[in-house]
Amino acid sequence: MVLASGMPINMTPIEDIQEKAVARKLTEKIRDCYDQKFTGLLKISGHKTNLWYVYLMLGRIVWAQSSQHPLRSWKRHLTVHSPTFCEQTGELAPYESWNYLALSRLVRLKQFPRDQFSKIVEDYVAEALFDILQSSMLPYEEAGEISIDVQSKEAADMPFLMLQKLQSWEKAQQDWQEWQQAGLAKLSPNWAPTIKLHRELKDQTSPQTFQTLNSFANGENTLRDLSIKLKQPIISIARSIFPYVSRQLLAFTEVSDIADEAHHGFHPETMKELAPATPPQGSPRAALSTQGPVAEKQTDGKLSSEASTSKRSRSASRDKAPTVVYIDDSPADSRAMCSIVEKLGYKYVNIQDPLQALPMLIELKPRLIFLDLVMPVANGYEVCSQIRRITAFKDIPVIIVTSNDGIADRVRAKLVGASGFMGKPIEERRILKVLNKYIPKEARRLDTA
Repeated sequence: MVLASGMPINMTPIEDIQEKAVARKLTEKIRDCYDQKFTGLLKISGHKTNLWYVYLMLGRIVWAQSSQHPLRSWKRHLTVHSPTFCEQTGELAPYESWNYLALSRLVRLKQFPRDQFSKIVEDYVAEALFDILQSSMLPYEEAGEISIDVQSKEAADMPFLMLQKLQSWEKAQQDWQEWQQAGLAKLSPNWAPTIKLHRELKDQTSPQTFQTLNSFANGENTLRDLSIKLKQPIISIARSIFPYVSRQLLAFTEVSDIADEAHHGFHPETMKELAPATPPQGSPRAALSTQGPVAEKQTDGKLSSEASTSKRSRSASRDKAPTVVYIDDSPADSRAMCSIVEKLGYKYVNIQDPLQALPMLIELKPRLIFLDLVMPVANGYEVCSQIRRITAFKDIPVIIVTSNDGIADRVRAKLVGASGFMGKPIEERRILKVLNKYIPKEARRLDTA
């Protein structure tokens, strides 16, 4: 369906008021969610427009999903920010396979750069938020009343990574402002230019211009697609096309996504079922190292066989043992903790990045958490407070570990929900006392048969 055949039309005062009202309402919702450390989603809809879902964890936007062009958008940003990955995997599996779930799994396995993943997600989310802002200024007969529904969710039901410094909302607002200032408010970047009159276009343009337009203005490439393909700012491309649109030589048309089913977001109805078509080998849990293997000396074949059997038995026993997590950025302290915890028969995992603690804890389901007080970015008090916001972790023992064993520190630890306090240095007697106190005896019993 052809949508536009003339120059952009500026907003009327009534439309401008509606646009500002919806934008203000969305801004207020996002600010409230941040202040309240909200975990869940915002469902944004108009009865005649697309649906959008904006996901937040502890008040931070971690994902946004539009029902329009999810795969087309994901492919664009994957191509821009990780071209080498696309070249290496393009023949092995389609883009649909490398969705958020698949790439986030690779990130946890340290097989895909976290900074690249952050840029992909940031730009993808910014596009969805831009579309929400633009939809808010459509006439009522087209969009209907835009509504924002707030739905709380458990963090355990939201398979997202907590990425640092995502500026998606700020980027969307800036891009939308520039789009309006360029006089493009009524033009969707999701529309594709198409040639209406081939012969007339050829007669009225140079051979080089006609060749360019004939190649790209094919009704399949949206303005956003063309910006990536031509490596030019999208506003410049839109402005260069409009003279031909005003002369009825070109027009804009709606296009479908590049696949019929492009579930790269996490709609509430499908979140549980989502999985990559060709999942990477291995599990995210494999990325959480336990400080390395212990070598075994082998002598003759008999002893080697016995050692192998013993090793398998200990490994199987440890797999059944309660998991103890230590959130700390110090490799030395982690090695000391690992040596003692594993010696006592528990399964040990170290999480060095406090910002990644929540999604990892959700997956690991530990029986006890040791939490270092002094860490960069987020201290132990802040992390403990975040842990206690998740229903599944309300009763999990959280022990603050610190060299500052003062009354004020103990009081503050209690205020944020810590179960106990353990001073440094890390010693076996201290750890054993904590484990015996907080992990039931029956849970500590290992099957060594």
